[in-house]
Amino acid sequence: MRERTNSIAQSPLPKANIQDVGDEEEEKRDAVEKYSSSSPLERHSLHFVKLLFQYCISQIFYPLAGFLADVYTGRWRMIYLSILFLLTGYVIIVASFTLEGQSSIHLSTLVRYTINGIAYLFLSIGGGAFEATIIPLGVDQLQGASSAEISSYFHFFYFSRNLGMASGIIVSCLLSYVNIKMSDIEGGSLQLYNAFQPLVTTAVLSVGLILIICFHHWFFKNTLWENPVKLIVRILCYAATVKRHLPVRNRAFRYGEERKRRIELAKITYDGEFPDDKVEEVKTFCGIVLILLSLAPAMFSVNALDVLISQETNQTLMKLYPNPYFAELYPHIYWGVNTIAITFILPVVNFLVIPCFPKLTIRARIGIGLVLYCIGSVVVVIIHAVPLAINSQHSTVSGAQIGCLLIPMLIFALGEAITAVSVLEFIYAQSPESMKGLLTGLFYFFLGVASIPSAALYYLYKTSLENKTLLPFYIALTIITVVGTVFYMVVGALYRNRQRDDGNSLQRRLIIENQLHSTVTAED
Repeated sequence: MRERTNSIAQSPLPKANIQDVGDEEEEKRDAVEKYSSSSPLERHSLHFVKLLFQYCISQIFYPLAGFLADVYTGRWRMIYLSILFLLTGYVIIVASFTLEGQSSIHLSTLVRYTINGIAYLFLSIGGGAFEATIIPLGVDQLQGASSAEISSYFHFFYFSRNLGMASGIIVSCLLSYVNIKMSDIEGGSLQLYNAFQPLVTTAVLSVGLILIICFHHWFFKNTLWENPVKLIVRILCYAATVKRHLPVRNRAFRYGEERKRRIELAKITYDGEFPDDKVEEVKTFCGIVLILLSLAPAMFSVNALDVLISQETNQTLMKLYPNPYFAELYPHIYWGVNTIAITFILPVVNFLVIPCFPKLTIRARIGIGLVLYCIGSVVVVIIHAVPLAINSQHSTVSGAQIGCLLIPMLIFALGEAITAVSVLEFIYAQSPESMKGLLTGLFYFFLGVASIPSAALYYLYKTSLENKTLLPFYIALTIITVVGTVFYMVVGALYRNRQRDDGNSLQRRLIIENQLHSTVTAED
């Protein structure tokens, strides 16, 4: 294809035409170089800022959107608003690429970064609001469904999420190939390539927004709840300031009972100011938050391993096979294998593994997923340590090691398929109705906070760790994974399932008290 282009360029033309063609080619090349041929440090810094936007800004809006959807706007309206934010962000990106594609318009670096920052802000707000709200909204439609059906819904949600990501990666690979071929012919189709994906996403979001407006009356809409944050703060402040003593008005069947914790003294039963069920809801909230915090070390180490392995794999493949098309394709290889593997593993876990182990609790499944993370981390260390011990002169990975890395990649995919879905199931099964959106958002928030060091590791690798052994990092991350897994097991063993003080349990307690009172009266 390049030979054909050169022969056409060498055909006899008038001098004026040759000069015009040369000027046009120069303008195109200048526009492309202005966008894509910046210094490596500038490109890595820009990607680092993108990761911070993705991990920080969007994660902040996860719990905020869940809270607002449960208390003020409703989940359905929050979905509508999130799609509007996403649509606005992608429209800004498409407009930016369109302006940069014009040869007569040259945007400065500051203006380009400002436009991209505004677009990423809209995308972060919309993405965080959408993902934190779509899960509780889907569960709302399953009124009266069994636990097995609700579990299948969570698996289907995560399956469709990864299916969309896998489809996007495959489309990106195809567009990379088209970009290389068109660049050979036209000498500058980079702007068209970059604008294609946002343009398609904008069209899809527009169709989704129209469908929501037309068919919103088909779906169940949740009722608004009282402010759970206000309740949590009031009960925790009361528990922190109350004097720890035995209640004055005690009943006979409670004599000899152990001293209660401070939060228990907030109940009306123990002369507190709050209903017993509200105090139990706050206790459940604190327990679930502690469970989510115990997952953070393992999530951090696994995300960091993903970043380091993917970058190391990309660098090795570019050295072994220096092809311009594969250079565009390499960044998608690791993430593509991991995402596609999760897509195929989830149906197997839902329809084969879980039915074979009906007594396996949700917390036990989370623990199994974390153990798989530990196994995958150990395998990564072995793959890098054995060749380094045999030949200490080679510090970078080889082609054979790249093939061996498929094993931990599949183990990580299996661990994520089990852990992520089980955590969502645990939040739904244990959290109070008024706190489901808030706790779902907090899960993604903690996951994003644990991923922030991964962005720093990416920048560190690109600036100073290339062509160096990463074995010390892998060993440290493996230790963090093991410690985090042990921490979760301790917290999970101490967690007690939520106690719901419904009408039947209250009636049984009153019957016991009346029977005890009748017995004492008869003896007198």
